Amino acid sequence: MTDPGTAAPLEDFPLQDENGIATPRSLPPEPETAAPPGSGAAAPLGARLSAAAADAAAVLLLTALAILGARVVTGQSPRPAGLPWAFLFLVYLSLFATVPALVLFGRTVGMAISELSARSGTEAGLPADAALRRWAGTLATAATAGLLLVWTRRSPDLPTPADRFSGRPLSLD
Repeated sequence: MTDPGTAAPLEDFPLQDENGIATPRSLPPEPETAAPPGSGAAAPLGARLSAAAADAAAVLLLTALAILGARVVTGQSPRPAGLPWAFLFLVYLSLFATVPALVLFGRTVGMAISELSARSGTEAGLPADAALRRWAGTLATAATAGLLLVWTRRSPDLPTPADRFSGRPLSLD
C-alpha cells in the first residue's frame, strides 16, 4: 500500500520508460573479441598440482571408505595380501572419477576448485578418447612421482604429459 501523496508504486522500477510503462531493456552487445569459455590463459603448474591433489584426495577418501565399509561388514581388518586389490580399486575409481567428469563437463572436481578447464571453445566436455588419454597422462605423471613434469617446469608454455596425450591443454577459466 502506498500513500496517495507519495510517488506511484514501482516508480523507480528499472525497466520503466519515461511514460511509466515497463519495457525490457536491450542487453549491451557482446564484444566481438570475447574469448570463448575455456580458452583463457594456460594453466600454471601450481593450479594444476592443486587440482590433481584435490582429485587424489577425493579418490583416496572414497577408497578409505570402501576399505572401512569392508571391515565393518566382515569384522576383520584388511590383510597385507589385500593391498594390490585396494590399489587396483584406487586406479579403477580414479578412472571413473575423472573420465566421465571430463566427458560431461570438461573438468573434474579438482579442476573446478582450481578454476581450470580442458574444454575448447563452446563444447560442453571432451571427447571420450581425449578424456581417457588425459587420465592416462595424469596417471603416468603420478606413477613417476611427477618426474615427467621436469620439462614443463622449464617453461610454463610447454604441455604436460596429460596435455600431450589428450591434445587439450588446461586453461584458466
